[in-house]
Formats: sequence, C-alpha cells, structure tokens
Amino acid sequence: METMKRPNYVEELLEIFRSPLNKEELLDKISDYHENDIAEAFEHLTEEERKKLYPLLGAERMAEIFTYIEEPDEYLKELNLNQVAQVISHMDSDDAVDVLDELDDLIQEKLVGLMDEESSHDIKMIQSYEDDEIGSQMTTNFIMIHKNLSIRQAMRELVRQAGENDNIGTVYVEDGQNHFYGAIDLKDLIVARENDSLEDIISTSYPYVTDHEKISDCIERIKTTPRIPSRFWTAKARSWVSSLPRIS
Repeated sequence: METMKRPNYVEELLEIFRSPLNKEELLDKISDYHENDIAEAFEHLTEEERKKLYPLLGAERMAEIFTYIEEPDEYLKELNLNQVAQVISHMDSDDAVDVLDELDDLIQEKLVGLMDEESSHDIKMIQSYEDDEIGSQMTTNFIMIHKNLSIRQAMRELVRQAGENDNIGTVYVEDGQNHFYGAIDLKDLIVARENDSLEDIISTSYPYVTDHEKISDCIERIKTTPRIPSRFWTAKARSWVSSLPRIS
C-alpha cells in the first residue's frame, strides 16, 4: 500500500516566493497557506529576498506573519521605522506590546508616536500595567455587546465588530454602564432563535479578574477554571472587570 507523502508547505512557499510573480499572482498563490507556514518559510529566505517581499505582502499581512515568528525584532530591523510602525499597528495590541518589549526604549517611543491614534492608545494602556499585573497579559481584541439587545441585534453587532476583532469564540456583555455583565458562547448565539431572549444565553457567573490583580494571586484560579478565554481585557473603561486570561 502506497503511503501518501505529506506536503512540504515551506518548500512550496519558497518556490512561490522565488518565482517571478507579480503582486496579485503572489498573493493569490499564498492565500491558502497558513501564516505559521509562511513565517517558517521566511527563516529560509535571505534578507534581500525578504526585503523584496515586504512591499508585495503589505503591512497587514506582514503583521499576521510576524505574530508567528519567534524573534520578529530581527526581521523588523530590515524595515524602516515607518514600515515597522505600520506593521505593528496592524497587530493585536497584546502581540504589538510583546514585539515592542524586545526593542530599545527610544525605538519603542518613536514607533508608538508614528502609529495611528487607536493603536497607540491601546498599546500605551497595556504598557501602563506592571509586568506582574493581569492587565499586562491581556488584549483589546474582543467582541462586546449590550445585554438588552435582541438576538437579531446581537448577531448584527457581532458581524460589525468582527471586522476589527477576530477573537469571536466568546462574546462579552456589558450592562450599559461600562460594567462587565457576563459572556455568551458564540455557538449559543448562533443557534438561538430570533424570538429567544438574549438574557437566557448570557452566563452571568462567568469567571473574571480585575486588571490590577497580581498574576501570582490569580494563577490557581486560572489553572482550575474551565472555559477561560485567552488574554482578554476590557479596553473600553478602566472600571470594567476583566475576564480571566490563560497563562501557561
């Protein structure tokens, strides 16, 4: 019986990257590959080859790829400050902070100053926490809705916000006064009937920690609590209560 050979995605990508394709052809060819495979392929390219690819891939795609590179600062050095700022501004705020932490303080300050107002604000907010506080380990990438919406309105709001935030497995709910109220599993919202009450699918006993709590004080709760979303925190208001992040 013939054994099926597993595709070598990195080799395939290297062949694509080194072929004389224009931008549209290149993007079409790599559209079915995961960013993790693309990141691995990057390690096998020369600096000159990568520099030719950066403008073809664009800042948004590069941001996705850099989140899978173990030491992205090594590759960011191949770009000028304006290009680096564009790439980092397209990252989730927590990933952006992780990348910035590897750079010189002066370079960090310059980059944050070059970013758009929203990205700069989110990054500064996360950096304002001490390293041992839960807030330093959380992200602004989440979906939040009001508890008084109908099922149809909640779905519409989910779709609207998903254009900016792709962490949609859990939908967080606020009470109208910027206070955390509970959470909804995405699957429960999807299967809910139009005439059902949103309140019926909100888990108001959802686990949470506050942003200034010490990680060491929360670690046991985090380990033993099921269904904990990854690195979430409430960026909308400091008075909000944050859901537990996953800490390994």
